[in-house]
This record gives sequence, C-alpha cells and structure tokens, in this order.
Amino acid sequence: MSGLYQIPGLVLTALCHVIVICHMAEHRYSQRKFIWYGAFYAAGFVGMSSLAYAKGGNAAIFTYIVIVVWTFSFSCMVSKDCFPKKCFLFITYFCLFSVIDNVMRIIIKLLLPQMAEIPEYFLRIILRSAALLILLALYKKYAVSVIRSLTGLNGRRWWNLALTAFLFYAAQAVFSVLYALEAVPSGFLLVTFMVISFIMCAVYGVVFSNISYMKKETEAELVRQNAEYLSARLSVMQNAEDANRRMRHDVRHHLEAIGEYAKEGNISAILSYIEEYGVEISETAVRQYSVNGVLNSIFSAYGGKAAEHQIDYSVKCNAPEKLSIRDIDLIALLGNLLENALHGCQNSGKEDTCIDIHIRLQGSTLIILCENTCTDDLKLSGNLPEGKSIGISSILSVCRKYDGSLDYSLQDGKCSACAFLNL
Repeated sequence: MSGLYQIPGLVLTALCHVIVICHMAEHRYSQRKFIWYGAFYAAGFVGMSSLAYAKGGNAAIFTYIVIVVWTFSFSCMVSKDCFPKKCFLFITYFCLFSVIDNVMRIIIKLLLPQMAEIPEYFLRIILRSAALLILLALYKKYAVSVIRSLTGLNGRRWWNLALTAFLFYAAQAVFSVLYALEAVPSGFLLVTFMVISFIMCAVYGVVFSNISYMKKETEAELVRQNAEYLSARLSVMQNAEDANRRMRHDVRHHLEAIGEYAKEGNISAILSYIEEYGVEISETAVRQYSVNGVLNSIFSAYGGKAAEHQIDYSVKCNAPEKLSIRDIDLIALLGNLLENALHGCQNSGKEDTCIDIHIRLQGSTLIILCENTCTDDLKLSGNLPEGKSIGISSILSVCRKYDGSLDYSLQDGKCSACAFLNL
C-alpha cells in the first residue's frame, strides 16, 4: 500500500501512543516539556512509518523494528520508573496494540470482505485507537494505582514480568508479519492467533495476580515497620517507667537531704537541689511529640536512634489526632524520610549533626519538612538526590498517590526534603 492517504492514520496512531504513554508512565518532565517531546516523537513516527509503507517488503520490516525502538526510547525518556518496570509496561502496551490490530484486521476481513483498501485502512485505525483508549480508561480506573504503588520493588520481579510480556509480543509480531505477507494459510493463522491470545490472557491473569501479591507484600513490610516503631515506643515507655520507679524509691532520701538544708537555713542549697531534681525528672519523662498516635510512634522510635548516635533531634508537629491518610502510607513516607536523615547524619563525617522535622496541616494539604546534616559531596539531579534509593522511591510513591510532590534542596551542609500531600 502506498500513497499519502496513510498519513492521517499514522498521525492518529502516533497521537494514541503519546496519550497512552503519558498516562501509563510516571512523568519525568513537566507537562509542557512532555508535549514538546511528544510532538518530536510523533513527527519521527509518522516519517518512519510513511517510509515503511513506501518501501514495503524487507525494508518495511526493518523500519518497523526501528519504529518500535523509537517508541520504546520515547517511553523510557519521559518515564521516572525503574528500567525493568518501563520495559514491562511498554512491552505489555505494544503487545495489546498488536493483539487489537490483528483482531481488527480479522473482523474487517470476515465481516466486510469486499471493503476497498483505503476505507479498510481508516476503519481499522479508528477502531484500534478507540479500543486502546477504552483499555487505557480501564487501566486508569482499576490498575494504575496498584502498578504505581509498587515503586521501588525488586527489579528482578519486573524483569520476569517483562520477559513474559516480550514472549507474547514476539508471537503477536510474527503473526502480524505472516498475516501481512500472506505466507501461511489464513485458517491456520486464525487458529494460531486464537490459541496464542487465549494463553496470553491466562498468563496475564497470573501476572496481575503476582502484581497483587507484590502489593500485599509491600503493605506487609510497612505493617512490620509499624510494629517495629510501636515496639520501640513501648521500650522507651518501659525505660521511663523503670526510671520513675527508682525515683519514687529515692524520694525519702531526697526529702531527708532537703530537710538537713532547711535546718541549716541554707535556702540557696535547697533551691539548687530542687532545680537538679527537676531536671532529672524531666529527663525521665516520656516525650510526647504529637497527638497523632502513628506520628508519635515514628518520632519516638527515631528520637531514640538519634540519641544513641548523639544527633540533635527536633520535632515541631502541628497535626491533628486523625489524618485522612492511611497509616501504612504515613509510615512509608515519614519512616523513610527519617531513616535517610539518620544515615545522612551518620555518613556526613561531621561532629555536630542534627535532624529537624516540621509538620503542619494547612487546609487539606499536609506539609512535611525534614532537614538533616549531610555530606558536602551530596549532589541533586533535578529535585532529587542522584542515584535515588528505594526509600526515596517509596516516598515518591506515597506523594503521587495523594497528588502531592517531593522536593529536595541543599544549603549550608544540610539536606532538606519537603513533601506535600493533598488529603
């Protein structure tokens, strides 16, 4: 097939790819930048696809491979996800694209065998694009939150899923080529396509079951982390109770000492003794950081860890007793922020280190600012530390789940992380 009439269909296909990738990926760039990159990609896609139609034969197959690589490169460039996850999402999308394209070819051939080439071409493009956009809407409604909640999981699992998706994509691509070249009887091809598609649906059922398991495993880890914080809080309270018990035991001795000073008329000594005794009492008291139970448990746990490493620890929390955020999400965000801050202080190589936490609820926006001492050679890439850790990926995942953001900054040997969550 040759001629200029393919160009509108190619533009529609390129636009469909850009829309799907836009909603499928975790954006690396602003919306404005994404539009520019999308326009550049679409221009390249239309140009190369037009060349493939014009050349035909083996040249068309080679150009098709180049187009797939071009689309994959665009998907990787605009996405923040880890590379194996990018591979899985892209290959899954292209696999569905091939399946739908083949289905439309078969349906049109069976139902409208006499349709002319040009109307058949446009009808197939329109039906395929509509089906893809319907699947995208279903993905946005039912699957995107699950997929994005798995940010930072073991890359090996994503590679396994990507390999499975690739095998089915390769099978669908071979079917497309054989169908276009009419190298195999259509009856055999149709049966083969149905068998491959059925197996693919069954395997993808297992794949998404595996993804659901991965999500539950992540939540189980956060529950374990919460139990650890509560255990640390209980330990702090137990130590404080032991100290109070000792002080109650020693009250008689303190009163005797004060009585002796009184007999001597030494008022200054009495006042000094009482002041020292007050300091001792305040040091044994259990620190209440927040009226919110989850926040208080996390602050208490890391307050103890900071004290063990002689790190100055300051918390200013203006949050209500109840917050419209799941406990496991709050643990994932704040726990990882404080864990990174603790490691930052320990690895800074500086004598005086500190961690400062500021939390406040402003309207429906929860603002969390964590500032800590860091190494002088820490670098940022955009608004995140270079070589971001799994912990930062988890923080990002929570921020995006609540339509928020995460920004890092460096100033005067300190690293500041500011998270915004819309509750």
